[in-house]
Amino acid sequence: MLLDKQLLENLVKIYKGIVVYDIIVAIILFFLKYFSIKYVGGLIAGSLVAMVALFMMARNIESVVDKKTNAKLWASLGYMSRILLYGAILIFAAVSKHINIYTVAVGLISTNIVIKVQQLLSKLNKGKED
Repeated sequence: MLLDKQLLENLVKIYKGIVVYDIIVAIILFFLKYFSIKYVGGLIAGSLVAMVALFMMARNIESVVDKKTNAKLWASLGYMSRILLYGAILIFAAVSKHINIYTVAVGLISTNIVIKVQQLLSKLNKGKED
């Protein structure tokens, strides 16, 4: 099952935003003297999980639209699998000494922040064009 072209373009745009977000947060960690494998690794792990969860959500939306039957079941299963994925990385970070749980959380919220910033920039650009 291939993703719709517009959906794929939006995912790529968000993924690029997440990379920029990670670079900015890594620079902030550097200036706060928290730039280490533990902290940056947590950030990258959280961001990667957020990216995978976003891809899973996109696939889930397309499959729910295509199937029409048992849409509630498929949507619920997709939601539960994403929550389990978030929980697994947070539990791993909590018990592991290799990555920091706080930077994992910062990485997990990267998708939400990037989407909000991109929406804000889009509105600002539309305001300048008018």
